[in-house]
Amino acid sequence: MLRLVLFGAPGAGKGTQADLIEEKFGYLKISAGDLIRAEVASRSEIGRRVEDIVARGDLVPDEIIVTLIRDRVGRGDVEKGYIMDGFPRTLNQAEELSKIPVDREIAILLNVDGDEVSRRLLSRWTCRACGAIFNEDNRPPRQTGICDECGGELYRRSDDNIETIRNRIQVYDRETRPVTDYYQRKGVLTEVDSSGSIEDVFARIEKRLS
Repeated sequence: MLRLVLFGAPGAGKGTQADLIEEKFGYLKISAGDLIRAEVASRSEIGRRVEDIVARGDLVPDEIIVTLIRDRVGRGDVEKGYIMDGFPRTLNQAEELSKIPVDREIAILLNVDGDEVSRRLLSRWTCRACGAIFNEDNRPPRQTGICDECGGELYRRSDDNIETIRNRIQVYDRETRPVTDYYQRKGVLTEVDSSGSIEDVFARIEKRLS
């Protein structure tokens, strides 16, 4: 079983590229952000605890997100392999994830500069029904406000505003960059330039996975 860890700054394209990898290679995408948003939307106990944290752009406490990830990986539908999208974001999370056994692990860091991150996030639209991601610059929907995939309503996430984006980038710089060193020490890290078109970035990832 392969575990592919896909990480990088907010707006680096993790979700979009994870979707493409899932479609091409058949590895199951597990999105930490989707798991958290589902808890918030369902008004579960966990959702109520983390709602304000998410709105500020801060990281959800490790004990909560690690529990959600373990539960999801343990459902038994990841036999071929899985993609971690947006997890781990801290060194402790990376160490906890490594406790889940796999046959092979690859960590891909998507590199993008801060100005590009802000531009991408401020022009991002998300489908309320299926979670598909669109961008006014490099993946606009065919019909304004309508998802190409399922016809659902497109909306801007509440955390896609300039104040929250700046905070999320600061949090990433402080908390997530040590994860790069961790995977580098393990000898499984590869870096991919995530500038340019979605297709160009995916082609670079494909070369790392072939």
